[in-house]
Amino acid sequence: MKEDFTIHNLFWKSPEEFLRYDPHLSKLSELSLIYHSPLIKEISDAGHGIYILTGGRQVGKSTLLKLLIKKILNERKLQPKHIYYLPCDTILDFKGLLFEIEQFCNPKNNSEPFMLILDEISYVTEWERGIKSLADSGLFTQGMVIITGSDTYLLKKAMMAFPGRRGKADKHDFHLHPLSFHEYVELKDSTLHSALQDTREEFHENCTITRNREEHAYGKLQKLFNEYLLCGGYLRAINDYAKDKSIHSATYNTYIQWIIGDILKRGKSENYLHEIIKTLIPRIASQITWNDFASKLSIEHHQTVIDYIDILTRMDIVVVLQALIENKLEGAPKKAKKVHFFDPFIFHSLHGWVMSTKEPYTLSDKVLKSNSHVHNALIEGIVASLFHRNNKIFYIKAEKEVDIVLIKNNAFFPIEIKNSLSIDKKEIKQILKYKKGIVGYEGTTINTLDTITLMPIPLLAYCA
Repeated sequence: MKEDFTIHNLFWKSPEEFLRYDPHLSKLSELSLIYHSPLIKEISDAGHGIYILTGGRQVGKSTLLKLLIKKILNERKLQPKHIYYLPCDTILDFKGLLFEIEQFCNPKNNSEPFMLILDEISYVTEWERGIKSLADSGLFTQGMVIITGSDTYLLKKAMMAFPGRRGKADKHDFHLHPLSFHEYVELKDSTLHSALQDTREEFHENCTITRNREEHAYGKLQKLFNEYLLCGGYLRAINDYAKDKSIHSATYNTYIQWIIGDILKRGKSENYLHEIIKTLIPRIASQITWNDFASKLSIEHHQTVIDYIDILTRMDIVVVLQALIENKLEGAPKKAKKVHFFDPFIFHSLHGWVMSTKEPYTLSDKVLKSNSHVHNALIEGIVASLFHRNNKIFYIKAEKEVDIVLIKNNAFFPIEIKNSLSIDKKEIKQILKYKKGIVGYEGTTINTLDTITLMPIPLLAYCA
């Protein structure tokens, strides 16, 4: 085993060294707030096969896999020498990948169960060619092979070349997101999370809520939502804030560097990225066409803008909503789009970058204390992105648009976000045309307005 890889496989020496000196687990031990994703159990129980784990950079994929190894060793499912964690960022091509894998998986003896983790495989040129040849040779018959990367589209596209080779499990593709708001509540206040679980279950079943909680519960939820709007679902930012009631500039810079690095790795321009983000921020949650958007830039063709937005979507940085064709329950690709940021912390990091501030936390705090368009649009976008994780969502383009449309049970469910305590019927006349729907507002109780349910915005975000 190369010396570069030894540090990631310390469990071969002893479990104690692994827990103490592993580069991911040692950093995790420094945090006061640690979230254990349910994906750890899901993947652990999946059985033999070839799996992919996708998710944006710095979201915790590598740490999750080290925790998976810890779980498997604790449960004695595999012997330490039957597990191999291979970071792929220093492997150039598929031949180098084949060599490293065959050092671990003996082609002459593949009867023993094993687990092989290939982390950030997209660094390797033609990696799918190497994996396909090994799969065809039967080398993975008794093994669990987990392939990770930050580009969901590219990995899923590559895995289409593996029909019949991925194993018998019902699910082969896993995606790790930043913490959702309900996961953030679970991490920060497990008692409140337990008290609200039945409310969330009711919403998922009926897309409505009938039971009001005591007002102090919504007060607690609002406080946590205010924090979430600063920290998002990234553990490093969450722990910074929990410790210091602020987020370190170095934490913002870490995320900016991986975004820029991934853009450069794809042969794109940092300057174009800067220009696109700076132009996008005042237009989030607004209807935009790519032609009009490109006309505000030095970029000559709107296809270039589409290419950058597509990459940012695949990196879990932005979410793009199409207008809904109501009678077809599908999007209208030629109509104006709405673009939101996937996570509030990513928004604040990029906002600080394009504004060239040395104090990004001060800037983010200022935005959230303002009543600006960006503040209100950010809240709408966070709710939209939370629903986007597990649902098809759109918006309704009309004289008075509807912010979010959730597709559920072959029907659509309209949702409007209003950052105000009182709701004027004139402002929501479009959603009032439908038999049911939800308006998220700044109130602290659940009410009705004609056929529409009024919900506190934090509760709506929790139920997403």
